[in-house]
Amino acid sequence: MKIEKRDKIILAGCSFYGDPFTSSSGWTEENEIGRLWNRLMTYLNKTKEPISKLLQNKEWFEVWIENEESRNKGFFEIFIGTNVDSVDDVPYDLQIKLLPATQYAVFTVKGEKIKSDWAYQLYQKGLKEKKYRKSSYEYCIELYDERFKGVDKILESELDYYFPIEK
Repeated sequence: MKIEKRDKIILAGCSFYGDPFTSSSGWTEENEIGRLWNRLMTYLNKTKEPISKLLQNKEWFEVWIENEESRNKGFFEIFIGTNVDSVDDVPYDLQIKLLPATQYAVFTVKGEKIKSDWAYQLYQKGLKEKKYRKSSYEYCIELYDERFKGVDKILESELDYYFPIEK
């Protein structure tokens, strides 16, 4: 686990609310998360400049936002997107998510461990050891970059999990 401070993050993308595994469980393009990624990528590939330039971004975010229904029913808001410099750059048919400047516990997960709750378990253990606690922000981030090779190549992939924390 490493501790990383990030400035406010402005994301452009799209979201889903509900049980993300209604259609299919696990890491697959057939569940609601996989469909969401496909919807965004299809949109960006069809869109004219300047928004299609977002496809060149190196960081892609999958933000899991929790609420009472997450704990009771397994419902989450899942937001996927990439960072933009300004909301002025975002067309009306994309959503915007503003993540606050905060510190994060960051875990890099590789291969088959990506499919497990390994990062979350380490997060809980690591926070106690480093004298941090979970932040009041109820979300976590899966950060995808060039190290993630695709759902069909999990064994060759890496991704980072970001959990908001405070002293």
